[in-house]
Amino acid sequence: MLEFDKNGYLTEAAYTYAEEAKHASLFTTGNGYMGIRGSFEEFGSSCVQGAFIRGLFDEMIDVEVPFADNEYMKKYYFDEQALKDFETQDRCINFADILTVRFVVGGEPFYPWEGRLLSWRRWLDVDRAMLVREVLWESPKGRKTRFVFERFASYEDEHLYVQRCRAVPVGHAERIEVLSGIDKKVRTNGQRILFALEQSVEERGGYYRLCAGKKYRFEAGIAYHSAFEGSPESVRRYEENGVIGSLAMYGGGEACVVKTVWLNTSRDPLGDVFAPREKIAAYAERSFASLLSAHEAGWKAYFSHFDARIGGEREADGALRFSDYHTAISAALHDGVHGLSAKGLTGERYNQFVWWDSEIYQQPVFRFAYPQVARYSLDYRFSQLEDARENAREKGLKGARFPFVSSVGGKERIQSYVRHPHMQVHITADVGYAVLAYYYATEDEAFLREEGVFLLAEILRYWMSRAEWDGEKFVIRTVTGTDEHHPFVDNDAYTNYLVKYVFDGALRLLEQREDCPLCAEEIAAAKRFSAKLYLPEEANGLIPQFDGYFSLSRTLRVEGAGEGKGFQMKESGLYHESQVIKQPDVMVLYAYTDCPMKREHYAANWDYYENMCETSSSLTCPTHAVCSADTGRLFSFRKYFLQTVRVDIDDVFACTFQGVHAGCAAGGYYALLRGLFGVRADAEGLHIDPVRMPLWKYVRLPFVYRGRKIELELRGASCYVEVFGEPLAVRVNGKECLVQGRRRFAAKSRRA
Repeated sequence: MLEFDKNGYLTEAAYTYAEEAKHASLFTTGNGYMGIRGSFEEFGSSCVQGAFIRGLFDEMIDVEVPFADNEYMKKYYFDEQALKDFETQDRCINFADILTVRFVVGGEPFYPWEGRLLSWRRWLDVDRAMLVREVLWESPKGRKTRFVFERFASYEDEHLYVQRCRAVPVGHAERIEVLSGIDKKVRTNGQRILFALEQSVEERGGYYRLCAGKKYRFEAGIAYHSAFEGSPESVRRYEENGVIGSLAMYGGGEACVVKTVWLNTSRDPLGDVFAPREKIAAYAERSFASLLSAHEAGWKAYFSHFDARIGGEREADGALRFSDYHTAISAALHDGVHGLSAKGLTGERYNQFVWWDSEIYQQPVFRFAYPQVARYSLDYRFSQLEDARENAREKGLKGARFPFVSSVGGKERIQSYVRHPHMQVHITADVGYAVLAYYYATEDEAFLREEGVFLLAEILRYWMSRAEWDGEKFVIRTVTGTDEHHPFVDNDAYTNYLVKYVFDGALRLLEQREDCPLCAEEIAAAKRFSAKLYLPEEANGLIPQFDGYFSLSRTLRVEGAGEGKGFQMKESGLYHESQVIKQPDVMVLYAYTDCPMKREHYAANWDYYENMCETSSSLTCPTHAVCSADTGRLFSFRKYFLQTVRVDIDDVFACTFQGVHAGCAAGGYYALLRGLFGVRADAEGLHIDPVRMPLWKYVRLPFVYRGRKIELELRGASCYVEVFGEPLAVRVNGKECLVQGRRRFAAKSRRA
């Protein structure tokens, strides 16, 4: 049972065994470097437990057994011959279980499924980025004990994890045993992938060095310390059945342990896996209150950049803050070792790969909330550049082709038996778009000089070699757009329009620069390409998703019982013969990419494609929210906004147990920023076009533009724009104005 309490925190009001895995994703604690799923301290169930460190990967046997559950998948999705040959895959490593703290009261171990739970409450304290659980437990023999578990991934030091666990007797004086340590016996994808290299166990702590796999052979070091508060009668080292740690015995009264864990890997920029032993010694001297205070200060300073608020609807406000919390903890704050992954660090599913979600759905939030994260995500892409060049050469093309799915390098990591994702070459335009959008929002000249110009040049070279001349125009054939239901199409609208946008923006930036990597002949060729690239559009202003789209059936043929617009590919319909789409394609151009679409046809395209979209992807929700705001449909906006921020809470796609939908989570903040406030940054500067929102009392949102802090508030028919520091030129409702301090502007009823 989940609810939002009076503080707006997501709260589990009762223990339900069947919800363990789902809630483990929702209650993840993390700081961008590590993600620790919300499993229990007393037992790390293999399908619930998960501790992940950003960028820690290895190759292993993939135990998936795919089966084509309809004709579409059999014919267009699986290459069954490749399926016979497929064996291994890069995967994120499920790290050692650092949460292990177990209580035994009067000889009876505490487990939620033993005895009786007289009360149970677990909540995610968003204001402190801390998970708290309070339990009143009656043992099978009738003894009552109150347990309090608190834990957080530190925002003082991203390598530090802290727990405090207490057992308070209620009406008894039984002896209490406390085991505090690390459980090494975990599996990744059903396999044991961790190999011990070194281990030392002491009375109140220890050190563990391991190798995570055999291909990349990344090493990791963990040091832990258990401070037993109160008056334990004895403390001794413990080592049994894969668990290493300390065992304390209390003769009666409250038992409490504060456990600190410090870890790092050889993949980190410093990479000293022996450092944890020294680091933990310093943290072991500090109190829980001191560690929490420093963490809380770091978290508040960071989260204040994301902390949008909604007045007048507590559930919406709570779900928004929960969504923003998961967005914030998904991001690395100090380096570009890894990118923004589709599940953050909340689960194994999708192997923490980086997809196009990163550039189109996740980076937009960070560009305006915390630009350094967007920069690190682009650093990650730049580190892939040589691999991307090789990807293009392998196909006989020039420039760089970025992988649709990537792990620690720039080679394609999606399963080789999947046919059409290899045709989703729009990822190369997505990266180019992200370079431009980041520069427009930040004016980061150092990035443009050191990385951006090279990325843009290679992306332009790729598309000029990838497209074909049909005698009148350049066309892009045999691709798959963002809508995977329709593979192997020609002139996918999303791809073509975004490529055009990237060319125009890149040429404006590169042509006059002395450090432009393109020669004069290439510049001339790029201008011709941009001018002659085919952009599909019907006479009535509707944009066909791809060539021949409007000639397809407007219904989805199915066999047997069931509706046509069910969950992705669960019926035996032939999607490629139907206009029914998995997720928005054309509408993403309007809502997310700022391509110069013809606004007079926005509403017509929205009306058409909203009806055709079956919402098989969570990424649909924030896109539809923005489209609704743009066209002044505020009831629809609220509906899609709530779907965005509640998609995992309500387990809409029945897969939250695999990890949160990070791209959709980021859509909560973005739906307000771009949807209600109409914030965009382009080559001309900053635009704010607010839409009136009568269903809420107010909406507040902070953001950053070119190093300047700005706060927005929407209240009734008014939008307040507050610029901190020197005056800033802003185009509000289409009019140029200079804003300093707090100013009021009109909020319109619709934008398009």
